Amino acid sequence: MGMGEALSAQLAAKVGEVKDAVSGMTEEQATQAKADGEWSAKQVLSHLCGDDDALSMYKFKRFLDEDNPDLGPALAPGSYGDVRKDAPIPELLAKIDTDYAAIGAFFAGLNDDQLARKAHIPFLKETPLGEYPTLGQWAGAVINFHLADHVSQLRTLGQ
Repeated sequence: MGMGEALSAQLAAKVGEVKDAVSGMTEEQATQAKADGEWSAKQVLSHLCGDDDALSMYKFKRFLDEDNPDLGPALAPGSYGDVRKDAPIPELLAKIDTDYAAIGAFFAGLNDDQLARKAHIPFLKETPLGEYPTLGQWAGAVINFHLADHVSQLRTLGQ
């Protein structure tokens, strides 16, 4: 199994964890944050959908379309769009399923040279990745840190 296929499999597993974390959660529970200033489960799910679609949100294709693209302004951490704020949980999960399946197919089709392409992501400067991660590193960070953090957040909200 190549790195792209491995990333695709990791992503599919993480999406399964997102779905498990909200299973059994009522619509009412999903709209309630644990504390002021924190997100509700629906806000987390909406954030994972992005404003248009998740593939566009993470800017993965720009690694291939441009030489060393500057993704700083495009990847503002800690935001969510409220385009889907009134969407029911099943609709949000269906959107996540569709979008992240497309991302998984994208990852699975990448070769080592494509996964080695770099972009400039300034907010990563003080992280182990540095501000010039490869596409493979960025994909791994989205799966193993960003999505994992939100899975944890959703589990807490479901308690």
